Amino acid sequence: CGGSYFAEPRGIEDQADGTRKGYDTNAYTTPEIERIGRVGMDLARKRDGRLMSVEKSNVMHSGVLWREVMTALHAAEGDGVELGHMYADNCAMQLVRN
Repeated sequence: CGGSYFAEPRGIEDQADGTRKGYDTNAYTTPEIERIGRVGMDLARKRDGRLMSVEKSNVMHSGVLWREVMTALHAAEGDGVELGHMYADNCAMQLVRN
């Protein structure tokens, strides 16, 4: 299980200067992304046929992989689904604005 919630390493460290540092690792495997993508496409087919894949490929390598895998999965299995891509920051802004 990957993502920001379960990937390692993660933790909080006390620094030599008295400050503290919290860190997480964001990691996804191809099968994890495909599993989530299939669920999304199945839901899209039951609704209006649209699926928005949201990631941070502009700043994170895991986001680049996410976009690549979702694009390939859609090409192979996405009949009846319109796939879009959006950066996570823009998605959050759109949710607040709309």
